[in-house]
Amino acid sequence: MNEQVEKLLASTSNETFTKVARSVLGDESAKLAGALTFNEITNSHNDDRTIGIVKVTGTAESAGIRANWSSVVKVIDLSKPPNSASHWVFPENESKVYDLGLFAEDELPLRPAKCYWTESSATGITILWLEDLSGALQPPWNIEQFVDAASHIGQINGHHSVNATELPIKVARDSFSLRLDPTIFRSNYDRLLERKDDEIVRRFYVESPVESGVQLAAQLVQIFEISKKLPHDLCIGDSHARDLFPMGEVTVGIDWATLTQDPMGCDIGVLLGSAVSFTGGELDLVARHERDIFDSYMEGLQSTGWSGNLDHVRIGFFAQFAGYLARPGFMALNYANLPSNEQLLRWAEHRFGVPYEEFPEAKSGVIAMYPEYVEELTLLLERVEKSL
Repeated sequence: MNEQVEKLLASTSNETFTKVARSVLGDESAKLAGALTFNEITNSHNDDRTIGIVKVTGTAESAGIRANWSSVVKVIDLSKPPNSASHWVFPENESKVYDLGLFAEDELPLRPAKCYWTESSATGITILWLEDLSGALQPPWNIEQFVDAASHIGQINGHHSVNATELPIKVARDSFSLRLDPTIFRSNYDRLLERKDDEIVRRFYVESPVESGVQLAAQLVQIFEISKKLPHDLCIGDSHARDLFPMGEVTVGIDWATLTQDPMGCDIGVLLGSAVSFTGGELDLVARHERDIFDSYMEGLQSTGWSGNLDHVRIGFFAQFAGYLARPGFMALNYANLPSNEQLLRWAEHRFGVPYEEFPEAKSGVIAMYPEYVEELTLLLERVEKSL
C-alpha cells in the first residue's frame, strides 16, 4: 500500500469511520464494533494522481444487532501533475460529481457509485468514501450485459442531450482527440507499409492486407476532423466495462473524472473499443455482436426523445472505436523491442491475456475486422460530409 495512503487511513478518526458506517447501513444510531480491515485494491489506473484505492471493512452495532459494512476509499493527490496517459482526465471533477450529488437523482438506469463521505485538504489530497463494488460482476461480460449497459449509456446520453444539461462544473471538450493523435497513427502505418512483407507483419496480418490498416488510419484522420464539427453533448468519456458494474436493472459507474462534451456516440465507442483491446472472449463477442450492442445503445438513446442524425452518432462511435481498432495494426513496428521494456511487457501480457510470443496471432483477430469497417466508413464519411 502507498505509504502516504497508509498514514492517511491510520490517522482517520473513529468519527469518520462511524459516519461512513452509518451512511452505508442507513442507520444513524449505529456504532462501530470490532476492528477494521484494510485491503488494497490493486487494479491498474491510468492516472498517477490516484495514489491508492482501499477497501475498508468493519462491523457496526445498533439496538443490539450487529451488521457488516464496507466502503472503498479512493485517495487522490491533486498536487501531482497529470502523467502522459491522463491529460484528458480531471480528478477534481470526480470529487465535484460526488460533492454536488450530480447524476445521483436523475432516475436513470446508469448512476454513479454511492458516495458516503468526502474529505479534502489544503495540500491537494481528496478522499472519497464510495460504494463497495468489489463483489459486483467483473468483465468479461456476456452479450446480455453488454446490450443492457449499452442501452443504459444511451439513456444517460440522451437524457442530458434532450434536457440540454449544463453542469455546475467545467468539463473537457473533444476528449476523443485528447486521447490520441491520428496523424501519428497514419505515419506509423506508412512505415508499416514499407515492411509489409516482413514475417512479423504477416503474423499480424493473417486475413487482411496491410493496405486495409493504412486505409483505416487515413479514415481516422477524417473521422476526427468531421467529429469536431458535429453537435456535442455531455458524455461520460471513459465508459469502459472496467468502470461499469451491471447491478440487475441498473448499471453503476465509477471514475467520473472524464466527463466531456463530445459527439454523441463516443461513449458506446469506448465501451466496445476497450473490449477490442483485450483478447479472447471479449474480442470475439464484439466481432460477432458489435452492431447488436450499438443498436441497443441507439434504442436507449432514442427512448429519451432524442431524434438526431443517426449517421452522426455512428461517426461519434468511430471517433473512439476506430482508435482502439487501429492501434494493434502497427504493433509489429515495435514488437521486437517490447521485451526490453519489462514494465510495459508485463502490462501488455496482463491486458492481452496471452504471453508475448502469442501477441501477433492474438491481435490478428482485431486486424481481420479492418476491411469490413473500412468499407462501411468509406460510405459513412461520404454521407456525413454531405450532411454538414
